[in-house]
Amino acid sequence: MSAMLPETPTPRELARYLIGPETAEDSPGHTAQLATLATLATFERVYRDLSRWVGSGGCHALFTRALAEARIVHPLLGGVQLQARSQPYLQGTAEIVDTHGGPATAEALEAMLVAMIELLNRLIGADMAATLILKSLSQAARDAGFPNEKRAEA
Repeated sequence: MSAMLPETPTPRELARYLIGPETAEDSPGHTAQLATLATLATFERVYRDLSRWVGSGGCHALFTRALAEARIVHPLLGGVQLQARSQPYLQGTAEIVDTHGGPATAEALEAMLVAMIELLNRLIGADMAATLILKSLSQAARDAGFPNEKRAEA
């Protein structure tokens, strides 16, 4: 996660930053499997870490609403189930990859993450949402260096 974020990232910029640069389409060694795994790992991490800040019920409600919104554009998410307090949180993704392929699955999951960030933006504002999401990252990720030190201290 060495890519720099703008002062107030768009939901898509923040989602792609969280997923990681290794999933960028033009990245050397890009594979559909890597993109799907990175996106799934991001969901698990963001759900777990964000739950600490907004509670597991609030976080589950946020992700449930994001899934409903993302299903409108990506009906293949119809098979995804969210299981609060479960590992993994997102269930049914292996079947989607088998049916629709890795690239389509990764794109749909990214759209769901973007929808979740947009919802959080509407609830608490874009700056606060970005701060909250970035603060929820592990200490190792924070040590990688965020572009805005104020954000890391907030």
